Amino acid sequence: MDDASLRERIRALVFAAPALSEALASGGFRSVFKGRGMDFEALREYEATDDALRMDWNATARFGRPFVKTYKDDRDLTLYLIVDESRSMDFGAGRAKRETAALAASLLAYACSLNGIRVGALFFGGATAMDGRAPASGQGAARALMERLAAGPASAAAPASAAGPARFGSELGAALTAASSILKRRSLVLVVSDFMCSGYALPLALLARRNDVAALRVHDRLDSAPPALGLTLRSADAESGERRLVTPRSAAYRRERERWAKAARLEWLVALSAAKVPYLEMDSSTDPVEELIAFFGRRRSA
Repeated sequence: MDDASLRERIRALVFAAPALSEALASGGFRSVFKGRGMDFEALREYEATDDALRMDWNATARFGRPFVKTYKDDRDLTLYLIVDESRSMDFGAGRAKRETAALAASLLAYACSLNGIRVGALFFGGATAMDGRAPASGQGAARALMERLAAGPASAAAPASAAGPARFGSELGAALTAASSILKRRSLVLVVSDFMCSGYALPLALLARRNDVAALRVHDRLDSAPPALGLTLRSADAESGERRLVTPRSAAYRRERERWAKAARLEWLVALSAAKVPYLEMDSSTDPVEELIAFFGRRRSA
Protein backbone atom coordinates (compact mmCIF):
# COMPACT_ATOMS: atom_id res chain seq x y z
CA MET A 1 0.00 0.00 0.00
CA ASP A 2 1.52 3.34 -1.04
CA ASP A 3 1.33 6.48 1.09
CA ALA A 4 -1.58 7.95 -0.88
CA SER A 5 -3.63 4.77 -0.52
CA LEU A 6 -2.87 4.61 3.19
CA ARG A 7 -3.98 8.20 3.66
CA GLU A 8 -7.25 7.51 1.82
CA ARG A 9 -7.85 4.39 3.89
CA ILE A 10 -7.22 6.26 7.13
CA ARG A 11 -9.53 9.13 6.11
CA ALA A 12 -12.25 6.58 5.33
CA LEU A 13 -12.08 5.35 8.93
CA VAL A 14 -14.18 8.32 10.05
CA PHE A 15 -17.18 6.43 8.64
CA ALA A 16 -16.31 3.28 10.63
CA ALA A 17 -15.48 5.15 13.83
CA PRO A 18 -19.10 5.53 15.10
CA ALA A 19 -19.43 1.73 15.43
CA LEU A 20 -16.31 1.57 17.58
CA SER A 21 -17.38 4.72 19.42
CA GLU A 22 -20.57 2.94 20.47
CA ALA A 23 -18.51 0.08 21.91
CA LEU A 24 -16.33 2.55 23.81
CA ALA A 25 -19.32 4.42 25.22
CA SER A 26 -21.02 1.23 26.40
CA GLY A 27 -18.22 0.34 28.78
CA GLY A 28 -16.05 -1.99 26.72
CA PHE A 29 -13.27 0.56 26.49
CA ARG A 30 -12.89 0.95 30.23
CA SER A 31 -13.22 -2.76 30.93
CA VAL A 32 -10.26 -3.41 28.60
CA PHE A 33 -8.16 -1.04 30.68
CA LYS A 34 -9.67 -2.53 33.86
CA GLY A 35 -11.21 0.79 34.89
CA ARG A 36 -8.53 1.41 37.49
CA GLY A 37 -8.30 5.07 36.53
CA MET A 38 -11.81 5.78 37.80
CA ASP A 39 -12.57 6.77 41.38
CA PHE A 40 -14.27 4.23 43.64
CA GLU A 41 -17.84 5.24 44.50
CA ALA A 42 -19.73 2.44 46.31
CA LEU A 43 -20.60 -1.25 46.56
CA ARG A 44 -23.80 -2.86 45.31
CA GLU A 45 -25.08 -6.37 44.74
CA TYR A 46 -23.90 -8.18 41.63
CA GLU A 47 -26.21 -8.27 38.59
CA ALA A 48 -26.07 -10.66 35.63
CA THR A 49 -24.80 -7.94 33.26
CA ASP A 50 -21.96 -6.81 35.54
CA ASP A 51 -18.28 -7.28 34.73
CA ALA A 52 -16.97 -10.08 36.98
CA LEU A 53 -13.59 -8.30 37.15
CA ARG A 54 -15.23 -5.68 39.41
CA MET A 55 -16.30 -8.24 41.99
CA ASP A 56 -15.38 -7.27 45.55
CA TRP A 57 -14.44 -10.58 47.09
CA ASN A 58 -14.08 -9.24 50.64
CA ALA A 59 -17.65 -7.91 50.66
CA THR A 60 -18.89 -11.05 48.92
CA ALA A 61 -17.37 -13.26 51.60
CA ARG A 62 -18.62 -11.01 54.43
CA PHE A 63 -22.27 -10.86 53.30
CA GLY A 64 -22.52 -14.29 51.69
CA ARG A 65 -23.72 -12.94 48.33
CA PRO A 66 -21.83 -11.32 45.41
CA PHE A 67 -21.03 -7.60 45.47
CA VAL A 68 -19.33 -5.41 42.86
CA LYS A 69 -17.52 -2.09 43.06
CA THR A 70 -18.96 0.92 41.26
CA TYR A 71 -16.93 3.90 40.11
CA LYS A 72 -17.53 7.55 39.39
CA ASP A 73 -17.65 8.34 35.71
CA ASP A 74 -14.36 10.00 34.77
CA ARG A 75 -15.16 12.57 32.09
CA ASP A 76 -11.57 13.66 31.65
CA LEU A 77 -10.13 10.45 30.23
CA THR A 78 -6.89 10.53 28.27
CA LEU A 79 -5.73 7.88 25.81
CA TYR A 80 -2.01 7.87 25.08
CA LEU A 81 -0.80 5.88 22.07
CA ILE A 82 2.79 4.58 22.03
CA VAL A 83 3.42 3.67 18.39
CA ASP A 84 6.36 1.65 17.05
CA GLU A 85 7.89 2.97 13.80
CA SER A 86 11.03 0.84 13.80
CA ARG A 87 12.27 -0.83 10.62
CA SER A 88 10.70 -4.19 11.41
CA MET A 89 7.28 -2.50 11.20
CA ASP A 90 7.83 -1.80 7.49
CA PHE A 91 7.72 -5.53 6.80
CA GLY A 92 4.68 -7.56 5.73
CA ALA A 93 3.38 -10.10 3.23
CA GLY A 94 0.79 -7.77 1.78
CA ARG A 95 0.22 -4.77 4.01
CA ALA A 96 3.16 -3.62 6.14
CA LYS A 97 2.77 -3.92 9.89
CA ARG A 98 3.28 -0.15 10.18
CA GLU A 99 0.24 0.40 7.97
CA THR A 100 -1.88 -1.96 10.06
CA ALA A 101 -0.73 -0.19 13.22
CA ALA A 102 -1.56 3.20 11.68
CA LEU A 103 -5.04 2.05 10.69
CA ALA A 104 -5.81 0.64 14.14
CA ALA A 105 -4.41 3.63 16.03
CA SER A 106 -6.21 6.10 13.73
CA LEU A 107 -9.54 4.38 14.15
CA LEU A 108 -9.20 4.32 17.92
CA ALA A 109 -8.07 7.95 18.07
CA TYR A 110 -11.04 9.19 16.04
CA ALA A 111 -13.54 7.00 17.92
CA CYS A 112 -12.20 8.42 21.19
CA SER A 113 -12.64 11.97 19.90
CA LEU A 114 -16.34 11.23 19.32
CA ASN A 115 -16.60 10.35 23.03
CA GLY A 116 -14.78 13.44 24.31
CA ILE A 117 -11.66 11.47 25.24
CA ARG A 118 -8.37 13.31 24.84
CA VAL A 119 -5.79 11.51 22.70
CA GLY A 120 -2.01 11.93 22.59
CA ALA A 121 0.81 9.88 21.12
CA LEU A 122 4.49 9.04 21.31
CA PHE A 123 6.17 7.72 18.14
CA PHE A 124 9.46 5.86 18.47
CA GLY A 125 11.88 3.72 16.50
CA GLY A 126 12.33 5.96 13.45
CA ALA A 127 15.63 7.38 12.24
CA THR A 128 15.05 10.50 14.35
CA ALA A 129 14.38 10.98 18.05
CA MET A 130 11.02 10.19 19.62
CA ASP A 131 8.15 12.30 18.35
CA GLY A 132 5.47 13.23 20.88
CA ARG A 133 1.98 14.66 20.50
CA ALA A 134 0.41 16.20 23.60
CA PRO A 135 -3.08 14.89 24.50
CA ALA A 136 -5.85 16.98 22.97
CA SER A 137 -9.59 16.63 22.49
CA GLY A 138 -11.80 17.19 19.48
CA GLN A 139 -12.09 15.78 16.00
CA GLY A 140 -9.60 18.30 14.61
CA ALA A 141 -6.87 17.05 16.92
CA ALA A 142 -7.78 13.45 16.08
CA ARG A 143 -7.55 14.16 12.33
CA ALA A 144 -4.13 15.77 12.80
CA LEU A 145 -2.95 12.68 14.64
CA MET A 146 -4.36 10.48 11.88
CA GLU A 147 -2.37 12.44 9.31
CA ARG A 148 0.80 11.91 11.37
CA LEU A 149 0.10 8.19 11.54
CA ALA A 150 -0.37 8.08 7.76
CA ALA A 151 2.85 10.01 7.14
CA GLY A 152 4.98 7.54 9.11
CA PRO A 153 8.47 8.37 10.38
CA ALA A 154 9.52 11.92 9.52
CA SER A 155 12.72 10.71 7.91
CA ALA A 156 11.20 7.82 5.98
CA ALA A 157 11.42 9.66 2.68
CA ALA A 158 14.64 11.49 3.45
CA PRO A 159 17.95 10.40 1.93
CA ALA A 160 20.35 8.55 4.22
CA SER A 161 22.76 11.48 4.38
CA ALA A 162 19.98 13.79 5.58
CA ALA A 163 18.70 11.32 8.14
CA GLY A 164 22.14 10.85 9.70
CA PRO A 165 23.63 7.52 10.72
CA ALA A 166 21.37 4.50 10.54
CA ARG A 167 19.52 3.65 13.75
CA PHE A 168 18.49 0.12 14.61
CA GLY A 169 16.21 -1.35 17.23
CA SER A 170 12.75 -0.33 18.33
CA GLU A 171 13.84 1.37 21.60
CA LEU A 172 10.58 0.19 23.12
CA GLY A 173 11.94 0.21 26.67
CA ALA A 174 13.12 3.81 26.28
CA ALA A 175 9.73 4.84 24.87
CA LEU A 176 7.87 3.26 27.80
CA THR A 177 10.21 5.03 30.24
CA ALA A 178 9.65 8.34 28.42
CA ALA A 179 5.88 7.90 28.59
CA SER A 180 6.11 7.28 32.34
CA SER A 181 7.80 10.65 32.78
CA ILE A 182 5.51 12.50 30.36
CA LEU A 183 2.19 11.36 31.83
CA LYS A 184 1.61 13.36 35.01
CA ARG A 185 -1.86 11.96 35.77
CA ARG A 186 -3.22 8.45 35.39
CA SER A 187 -4.03 7.75 31.74
CA LEU A 188 -5.15 4.95 29.46
CA VAL A 189 -2.09 3.82 27.47
CA LEU A 190 -2.10 1.61 24.38
CA VAL A 191 1.27 0.26 23.17
CA VAL A 192 1.18 -0.57 19.43
CA SER A 193 4.18 -2.59 18.28
CA ASP A 194 5.37 -5.90 16.87
CA PHE A 195 7.38 -6.34 20.10
CA MET A 196 10.31 -7.81 18.15
CA CYS A 197 12.83 -6.69 20.75
CA SER A 198 13.90 -7.30 24.35
CA GLY A 199 14.47 -5.30 27.51
CA TYR A 200 11.01 -3.74 27.86
CA ALA A 201 9.52 -5.88 30.67
CA LEU A 202 10.56 -3.64 33.58
CA PRO A 203 9.65 -0.29 31.90
CA LEU A 204 6.28 -1.83 30.95
CA ALA A 205 5.61 -2.90 34.55
CA LEU A 206 6.58 0.53 35.89
CA LEU A 207 4.32 2.28 33.37
CA ALA A 208 1.43 -0.05 34.29
CA ARG A 209 1.82 0.75 38.00
CA ARG A 210 0.72 4.36 37.45
CA ASN A 211 -1.44 4.00 34.33
CA ASP A 212 -3.97 1.64 32.77
CA VAL A 213 -2.00 -0.06 30.00
CA ALA A 214 -3.04 -2.38 27.16
CA ALA A 215 -0.92 -3.82 24.35
CA LEU A 216 -1.65 -4.29 20.65
CA ARG A 217 0.80 -6.66 18.97
CA VAL A 218 0.86 -6.43 15.17
CA HIS A 219 2.34 -9.50 13.51
CA ASP A 220 2.70 -10.99 10.03
CA ARG A 221 2.96 -14.58 8.81
CA LEU A 222 6.33 -13.82 7.23
CA ASP A 223 7.76 -13.06 10.68
CA SER A 224 8.06 -16.79 11.29
CA ALA A 225 7.71 -18.25 7.78
CA PRO A 226 9.67 -16.30 5.13
CA PRO A 227 9.14 -17.14 1.44
CA ALA A 228 11.06 -20.27 0.41
CA LEU A 229 13.46 -18.62 -2.02
CA GLY A 230 16.30 -20.78 -3.31
CA LEU A 231 18.72 -17.88 -3.58
CA THR A 232 21.34 -17.01 -0.99
CA LEU A 233 20.77 -13.41 0.07
CA ARG A 234 22.79 -10.85 2.01
CA SER A 235 20.42 -9.44 4.59
CA ALA A 236 20.42 -7.14 7.62
CA ASP A 237 18.30 -7.66 10.71
CA ALA A 238 15.77 -4.83 10.94
CA GLU A 239 16.16 -4.52 14.72
CA SER A 240 19.85 -5.19 15.40
CA GLY A 241 21.38 -4.21 12.04
CA GLU A 242 23.38 -7.46 12.06
CA ARG A 243 24.32 -8.57 8.53
CA ARG A 244 24.47 -12.18 7.39
CA LEU A 245 23.99 -14.50 4.40
CA VAL A 246 20.73 -16.45 4.48
CA THR A 247 19.06 -19.04 2.25
CA PRO A 248 15.30 -18.71 2.93
CA ARG A 249 14.59 -22.19 1.55
CA SER A 250 17.04 -23.80 3.98
CA ALA A 251 15.29 -26.03 6.53
CA ALA A 252 17.76 -24.98 9.23
CA TYR A 253 17.12 -21.28 8.61
CA ARG A 254 13.36 -21.76 8.62
CA ARG A 255 13.50 -23.69 11.90
CA GLU A 256 15.66 -20.96 13.41
CA ARG A 257 13.25 -18.26 12.23
CA GLU A 258 10.23 -20.08 13.63
CA ARG A 259 11.99 -20.74 16.95
CA TRP A 260 12.98 -17.08 17.24
CA ALA A 261 9.42 -15.88 16.53
CA LYS A 262 8.01 -18.20 19.21
CA ALA A 263 10.62 -17.06 21.73
CA ALA A 264 9.85 -13.37 21.05
CA ARG A 265 6.10 -13.96 21.52
CA LEU A 266 6.70 -15.93 24.73
CA GLU A 267 8.84 -13.09 26.12
CA TRP A 268 6.03 -10.69 25.26
CA LEU A 269 3.40 -12.81 27.01
CA VAL A 270 5.57 -13.19 30.12
CA ALA A 271 6.12 -9.42 30.29
CA LEU A 272 2.38 -8.75 29.93
CA SER A 273 1.50 -11.32 32.58
CA ALA A 274 4.00 -9.86 35.05
CA ALA A 275 2.65 -6.33 34.49
CA LYS A 276 -1.01 -7.52 34.36
CA VAL A 277 -1.51 -5.86 30.99
CA PRO A 278 -4.41 -6.97 28.72
CA TYR A 279 -3.63 -7.42 25.04
CA LEU A 280 -4.86 -7.89 21.50
CA GLU A 281 -2.96 -9.62 18.69
CA MET A 282 -3.67 -8.39 15.16
CA ASP A 283 -2.46 -10.02 11.97
CA SER A 284 -1.42 -7.55 9.28
CA SER A 285 -3.82 -9.18 6.80
CA THR A 286 -6.94 -8.65 8.94
CA ASP A 287 -9.36 -5.73 9.05
CA PRO A 288 -8.46 -3.48 12.03
CA VAL A 289 -12.05 -2.22 12.22
CA GLU A 290 -13.50 -5.68 12.80
CA GLU A 291 -10.68 -6.68 15.15
CA LEU A 292 -11.07 -3.65 17.44
CA ILE A 293 -14.86 -3.80 17.58
CA ALA A 294 -14.74 -7.53 18.34
CA PHE A 295 -12.06 -6.97 21.00
CA PHE A 296 -14.06 -4.37 22.93
CA GLY A 297 -17.22 -6.44 22.50
CA ARG A 298 -15.54 -9.51 24.00
CA ARG A 299 -14.15 -7.54 26.93
CA ARG A 300 -17.53 -5.90 27.54
CA SER A 301 -19.36 -9.23 27.69
CA ALA A 302 -16.63 -11.09 29.63
